[in-house]
Amino acid sequence: MQIYRIDHVAQVTPDLGGQVALLEGLFGFRRVRSWDDPGEGVRGARLEIPGSHGQAWEVVAPTGDGPLQTFLDEHGGRPGLHHVGAEVPDLETVRADLEARGIKPAEGPRGRWLEAPLSPPEHGPGVLWRFRGPGSLDMCGDSAASSVEPGEPEGPSLGIVALDHICQAFHDRDALARWYHDLAGFVQVWRTPDDEHPDMADLVLNIPGSAICWEVIMPRGEDSFIARFLDRGGPGAHHVTFEVADWDRAMAACEHHGTPTFGENEGSTDGAAWRDTFIHPKHTGGVLVQLFWEERPGVWVRSDKVPPR
Repeated sequence: MQIYRIDHVAQVTPDLGGQVALLEGLFGFRRVRSWDDPGEGVRGARLEIPGSHGQAWEVVAPTGDGPLQTFLDEHGGRPGLHHVGAEVPDLETVRADLEARGIKPAEGPRGRWLEAPLSPPEHGPGVLWRFRGPGSLDMCGDSAASSVEPGEPEGPSLGIVALDHICQAFHDRDALARWYHDLAGFVQVWRTPDDEHPDMADLVLNIPGSAICWEVIMPRGEDSFIARFLDRGGPGAHHVTFEVADWDRAMAACEHHGTPTFGENEGSTDGAAWRDTFIHPKHTGGVLVQLFWEERPGVWVRSDKVPPR
């Protein structure tokens, strides 16, 4: 199967208005569409991510019983990342490729989209993906969408300039990298040495046709935070990473909005500085968020840092 564009990351919440306000305020996203589709039992909003042309952040909330409410019920009512939305040349090819690997995709209303986790089925559900083909624009009940005049965020925001990557936790990074390569042509462009970190190892995959990359992290050692994550919920999405233009501005925005950060790192590569930190899911609507800044493109460990072989 071929993915030719990542369209959005979708987050489910019981409080649509509150989550949109958070994303417009602290994150500086700009709402461009809203919808209320009683037939599909969903309300939602699409927000532009600064610097991420063609990729958006979508927030959806249930308006009755249905898959979204089931998702919330299964997670104790807590919001969280729901799926990654992508465009493909042909939905039937996607269906055939998934079924050949033992994955039975769900079908959206009137066949507008397919939905399935892309991880090897023997390892648990993994990250949910939603696919649409050419000529079909509705993926989240947004056939009833109305355009919204984008407003300017009130107060300081993080100064995000790009959605850099989505990170998935998995037991074996190489096994998952091979799976994604064979299934959808993902290409490895970065990996840490096996012994660089005492509790983890990671690699980064390029998604053909997308500026967004896919990171895979796996546990190492006897007390790995990734092992605890996998024990709690299996090999799902671990965090989402955004690049910010100005580190001090981003930290000032967090302080202004009463949003603490944790796990800060800083360093220098090839004579240029970089920094990164995290925001806990309880302050973002259920998604662990990583922020990074780099003095010069490519000095932070990411997709364009290709190590010599």
